Amino acid sequence: MGLKVKAIIHGLLVLMLSFSFAGCAAPIILAIGAGAVGGYAVSRDTFEGTTAKGQDEIWEAAYRVVSIMGSPEDNDRKRGEMTARINGVNVTVTIMPVNLTTTKLRIKARKWIFPRIGVAQEVYAKIMNQTEE
Repeated sequence: MGLKVKAIIHGLLVLMLSFSFAGCAAPIILAIGAGAVGGYAVSRDTFEGTTAKGQDEIWEAAYRVVSIMGSPEDNDRKRGEMTARINGVNVTVTIMPVNLTTTKLRIKARKWIFPRIGVAQEVYAKIMNQTEE
């Protein structure tokens, strides 16, 4: 097996175990691509994390990712919120400044009433990786 396949399998195992042993919030680290992206599940449908990137930089990266993965539906940059439809899943991206140098990124994903934490996690990781490029 290749090194990348082993890393993916290892990451999935860590993810599954962290959800089975944790209560409602499971801190996890996603190893995707070249770097590690930190974030955590705050509910069954929401994934979030903080970054040292600026709010504008996160917004631009989020818009690019959402546009590639699906179709943006509503954008309110002033409120820091955008909604999109990705593979039939309703995704809400919320970008909140924590202070002058820190921004919180929250991704919520639901298909009808069913949570889709995997989609939220994937969108989060792609946005964070986009800011690293």
